[in-house]
Amino acid sequence: MVPEAPEGRFANGREYIPLESDQITVELGYDGLQGAYLVFDFVVHNNTDDTLLLRPGDFYFVTLDSADAEASPHTPWMAVHPDKVMMEYDRELEEKEEAKKINSVFGIIEAGVHVLYNTSGFIATKDPGFIADAVLQAVGTADHYVTQDRMIQSALDGISEEKAVVAEELFRTCEVPPGMVMSGFVFFPGHEHSAYYMFCFPLQDRLFQFVYNQRKELVYY
Repeated sequence: MVPEAPEGRFANGREYIPLESDQITVELGYDGLQGAYLVFDFVVHNNTDDTLLLRPGDFYFVTLDSADAEASPHTPWMAVHPDKVMMEYDRELEEKEEAKKINSVFGIIEAGVHVLYNTSGFIATKDPGFIADAVLQAVGTADHYVTQDRMIQSALDGISEEKAVVAEELFRTCEVPPGMVMSGFVFFPGHEHSAYYMFCFPLQDRLFQFVYNQRKELVYY
């Protein structure tokens, strides 16, 4: 997502594009993709004498036919509600927790099958080699599932940490007193078939619009 605007300021790995109207300055920085969502950091500087009421539920985007199109006939896409964003994180965590449980169960079952199979062979043949095979196969199986468990746990930890950050930084309905700055993440639904987006942020009687170009690149494997 590349802004169709003069170069902005760079901070925290993002390029922030500024717009100003009647002593209100806003900045928008593209943060990246989170699953199917486009994530932006939205910053509001209130230099007026009034308190601003911000409602992220009013934020939206429209797709454009070209970068310089002044209006769009397309249906607007509203910003994702903060509660839905958090529910998505909860769903991801539940899926990983379930995968962790299944991995543990199958690990125990498979290791047990190896031991039962080989020890039954030992009883039939009296060959100590069967016991050695049983132990080695059980250890190998256990090691595989332990590795899987660690990978799942690492993913769980990463999602939990990200959820905590997003919960703290997610833009919600708020008031910005005079002279104050407010910022936070805004999530929008992705729309992969479009080349140009106009992101719109209504603030009281003003409308701030940012145009971005979604460029696609070929990836060779």
